[in-house]
Amino acid sequence: MKSEGFNAHSKYMILKHALKENNVSHTCKLFSISRTTFYNWYRAYQKYGMTGLKNKEPQKPKMPNKVSKSVEHEILAYVESCPADGPKRIYYELKSEGLSIGESGIYNVLKRHNLSRKAQRVIYSKNKKLHINGKQNKKQLMPPINEHKEAAYPGDFIIQRIDFIGRFDGIGKIYQYSFYDVYSKLGVVKLYNKKQDIDVWYFFQLKIVYLLKTFNLKIDNLITKKTKEFIPYFIKGNKYKEVTENLNIKHCFIENEKSTLMNAMDEFNEYLVKEFYSKIGADKSIDSFVKIERAFHKFLRHYNFSRTISSGSNYGKTPAEVILERAAENNVDFDTLPLWILALLNQTKRVD
Repeated sequence: MKSEGFNAHSKYMILKHALKENNVSHTCKLFSISRTTFYNWYRAYQKYGMTGLKNKEPQKPKMPNKVSKSVEHEILAYVESCPADGPKRIYYELKSEGLSIGESGIYNVLKRHNLSRKAQRVIYSKNKKLHINGKQNKKQLMPPINEHKEAAYPGDFIIQRIDFIGRFDGIGKIYQYSFYDVYSKLGVVKLYNKKQDIDVWYFFQLKIVYLLKTFNLKIDNLITKKTKEFIPYFIKGNKYKEVTENLNIKHCFIENEKSTLMNAMDEFNEYLVKEFYSKIGADKSIDSFVKIERAFHKFLRHYNFSRTISSGSNYGKTPAEVILERAAENNVDFDTLPLWILALLNQTKRVD
């Protein structure tokens, strides 16, 4: 008889037989069990009594990495629309939509459906007759932010994005992380010459949080422009959640090019390209990335503190003036403002 066939009473009688005969080896041979099995029973009986000798019912293995049906559906829907993307890209895209699923979990789903290779995913996508509109599914997962609503005050709608501006002779590549307040039209920009150096949330905490504290402002809605190439730089780790939750900011990704909010951000970027980047080649003094950073900082300072807004409710004001008006409403003591801000307000001459 195999050891698995013994019930609790049988095990108890075998233990009792061995103790009575004072011979474990003989008892094991008699009942065709191993000494290991005997001593396992013996220790279980000593610790738990008869309960320890009961046969345990097999339990279903716990699978912490098992993907739910709904998440699996999202993964397959994404493969249908973007078959060229692998597990890492799918991970970043789904995470931007609020789906918590690891890269290994995504790979397991792809492997289970024979979609671990790009060629397999392409064939799968082509053979599907009923395509799920991935964008519609994603919108259901997004926080309820009305992207067509007009901003009503500074911090009501803030947009952030990363753009590859281009490669410039003698300077190299330029990547731009821009942060734009839709209501005041204030722009904060950080330039990078290496893609791997981009650290959005470090700059956000260093610069943006500092400005919020200085002017006693808060951000209600933060919208990140969703582009495949740069979405990992907003998603890496959980820093973005930590920052937005600490500041009580409602955050979402959008890719709608026709929204009112994105139109405002596009106008800002077009202005930067027309008035600054397009003129770099004509200025022979700008021959390094450090120099272009300095020149851009000066240009952006002029934009925020001197250039007046040409339309809308803030017509005739500068972006900085709109921010300061909001700060006054929030009872900011202007005598406590940093000297560099006061100096700019007193010295910068307006230019329409």
